[in-house]
Amino acid sequence: MQTWQAIVLTLGIFFVSLFLPPQVMFVIVFGTALWAAIDSSPLELHRYKTGIACKPFLLFVACALLWIVAFPWYLSARYKIKNGTLALKG
Repeated sequence: MQTWQAIVLTLGIFFVSLFLPPQVMFVIVFGTALWAAIDSSPLELHRYKTGIACKPFLLFVACALLWIVAFPWYLSARYKIKNGTLALKG
């Protein structure tokens, strides 16, 4: 997912959740943060040159606390890793 698509998706989820009970947003944030942490392990996200390159636990914390910024950032980095356009750390 390209960066602009990740941002639009995240904002869309956020705005839709405003009309739902607060518990739903908590489940969405927790679930996507957990998914990002689990998904980042086989990708070895921590090996790439990106500001969100960290181990799965730290990624979970970042996504859980700063979801509106960290989740689309992760999606963008994931897309670049899958396409082979994100450079490895030296």
